[in-house]
Amino acid sequence: MSRKNKFVTAASTFSVALGIGFVMQYGDAVASRFQPAVPPMAPVALTPEVVMPRDVVVSSSLAIPRFDLQIAEDEGVQLAALNTDLVDVDAPTMDVPPVAVEPVCDIAMSADTLPLAMVALSINAPCNKSAAVTIHHQGLMYSYLTDEEGRVDIVVPAMAEEAFFISAFVNGEGAVASTMVLDLAQVERAALQWQGISAVQLHAREFGAAYGSDGDVWKASAREINFAEPANKGFLVSLGDPRVENPMQAEVYTYPSGISERDGDVILTVEAEVTAENCGRDIAAQSIQLNSGVEPSAIDLTMTMPDCDAIGEFLVLKNMFKDMTLASK
Repeated sequence: MSRKNKFVTAASTFSVALGIGFVMQYGDAVASRFQPAVPPMAPVALTPEVVMPRDVVVSSSLAIPRFDLQIAEDEGVQLAALNTDLVDVDAPTMDVPPVAVEPVCDIAMSADTLPLAMVALSINAPCNKSAAVTIHHQGLMYSYLTDEEGRVDIVVPAMAEEAFFISAFVNGEGAVASTMVLDLAQVERAALQWQGISAVQLHAREFGAAYGSDGDVWKASAREINFAEPANKGFLVSLGDPRVENPMQAEVYTYPSGISERDGDVILTVEAEVTAENCGRDIAAQSIQLNSGVEPSAIDLTMTMPDCDAIGEFLVLKNMFKDMTLASK
């Protein structure tokens, strides 16, 4: 029997016992109130008799005796023997309303340092599933969509030794995370960022490489991040998810200058393709450059793209970055 049924059975048993006691103790007083105005008669012996039938099984249904009060016209009031016909009464059920469990909606964000001044960034927002979130870091901004569980897990470049990251959702919620990036001085970094689909792209041509060659590092030839053997090769990461409405996006090129075994220059240029979406319109972009021993610098660009008869052509912008000059270590 459950704890609930035990409680109900105990209370019902107490009520039955109380009712029997009331009839046996106060029967004479009750009878006197109903006594008609006739001469007194010889007293009637009251012998209440409780007879419990055999083979009665008491379970969660309660067997409650029924009492009959019989009044004779000529003899006054007389309590009849207890009628022990049993009436089965089902134990009442107690409907317990379901308890609403509030979901845990706290947003958690963590940042863990990786080699080459990179950071593993994780966002867990269980109440912001498939939602747009913008990450802010040292002037860089890039937007992502959380997955079906409300998570984002990405690897991003750090732009400061004390790397501080902010995640901001469109509903005003967000979180922060930070980490120390002690090897930031061992890399050279160039970042290009924009909003929307502007068709701009960053090219880093290493050591005199021609466009389209192996040494031309850009979105279509970005190179995998090689934490095991990073020397002499730069890499580019694309940040932001174009599925977000009017997304913040960025491209960041990194060269491991602190362990470089080559001398030479990396030529940095920005190209803007004329497309059906941007022809004849203004586009905006920003460059941020991080060189060891030099304060970070930023340049804002706003320009009007050629008319739509120039779709498919490229504009080359050479003055948004300074070339990287590398010396072997």
